[in-house]
Amino acid sequence: MFRDLMENPRVCNTIVAAGFKPSLEKLASKLHSSGYAETTISFYGQAAVHFAYWIAKRHLNPSHIDEHYVASFLSRHLPTCRCPSGGVRQRITVRAALRHFVAILHSDPAISNNKRKLTAIDSEVKSFDDYLRTVSGLQEATRAYRRRYTREFLMEIFGHDCVNLSRLTLKQVIQYLLKRASHLKPQSAKVLASSLRSYFRFLRLHGKCEESLILAVPAPSSYKLASLPRVLTDREVRRLLAVFDRRTVAGRRDYAITRCLTDLGLRAEEVVRLRLEDIDWRKGTVRLVGSKSRRDDQLPLPNSLGAAIATYIRRGRLKTSQRQVFLRVRPPIERGITRRTVCNVVIRAAARVGMQSIITGTRILRHTVATRMLHHGASLKEVADVLRHRCLDTTKIYTKVDLPRLAIVAAPWPK
Repeated sequence: MFRDLMENPRVCNTIVAAGFKPSLEKLASKLHSSGYAETTISFYGQAAVHFAYWIAKRHLNPSHIDEHYVASFLSRHLPTCRCPSGGVRQRITVRAALRHFVAILHSDPAISNNKRKLTAIDSEVKSFDDYLRTVSGLQEATRAYRRRYTREFLMEIFGHDCVNLSRLTLKQVIQYLLKRASHLKPQSAKVLASSLRSYFRFLRLHGKCEESLILAVPAPSSYKLASLPRVLTDREVRRLLAVFDRRTVAGRRDYAITRCLTDLGLRAEEVVRLRLEDIDWRKGTVRLVGSKSRRDDQLPLPNSLGAAIATYIRRGRLKTSQRQVFLRVRPPIERGITRRTVCNVVIRAAARVGMQSIITGTRILRHTVATRMLHHGASLKEVADVLRHRCLDTTKIYTKVDLPRLAIVAAPWPK
């Protein structure tokens, strides 16, 4: 496939001798099957050949190739390159190509078996994450924050040295929290504290720290129910939904995704996990498998949402064995969307209607669903059932946004 890109004998011989030819051919096959245009495949091939030649000339171990080497190639080598391989030079194109190529290298069993060992901090964070997943039962979104803050803490305390937990002192923990929390908002500081507290409980469970370390993590002041959740008006919801061009495949898909958020108040991760078999068209229900509460829930399928999903499936969704309802509309097209895709759909739509300062993510749409239900006479228990809250206390915050009813019971202001 890349024979025309390796016409230079020196480049060809170097790449073949280093054993990169099978990986380059596998890359071409993968790009073709993922729906990339021929021009894009050619550009990505040029970048991959160039990078492979650069690796081979430096006698680097392919199993050690990571983002560090990619960054070095882009920032140091590419601007002053005089390699005979030539090829595309645009940084953004080369970076995209190398992301695919490095993934191919790491998927090769011969290479992956010789991967560089994890650092001490990597191993520690991985053990903690396994505990959060298997013992605590936390979802990926929650674990991502805890991994991030734990890694930052360990890097600050130990750097690249060996992780010696016996060196941890109460003073170090408190000083770190004071320093780090001073640059965070109250809610973020609360997440930082809970993440470290969770990590210390994990250490305590394995006998690696004393109870005093857990108690040393303060609880940042954060007053529950102190603020009103931001919500959209009915007019703003209509404006948001009207912005999608449903004459295009992307527009039909994005409209259906947003309908999931505005009609049922689904979380972004729940939209991502929605599968074709989860929708019962005859009964008019949708099943949510393994939601945040780690249980299966069933909700009614509104006509508006059902019509939006059906239109997308019939007139936009690729015919594939992939079972996720919502797929990518750009290569690789057979791959399902991610949580970031859902968020970007909403944020881009908000920007097009001038509501980017109001809508910064998907949570506001979930708040809006709860508020609209209350305004239309739903009970707090019914709202909790739709949002799948396990405790009514979580739903109580929405009682503050039911302003029409609050106005009825409010005492008159004394004159």
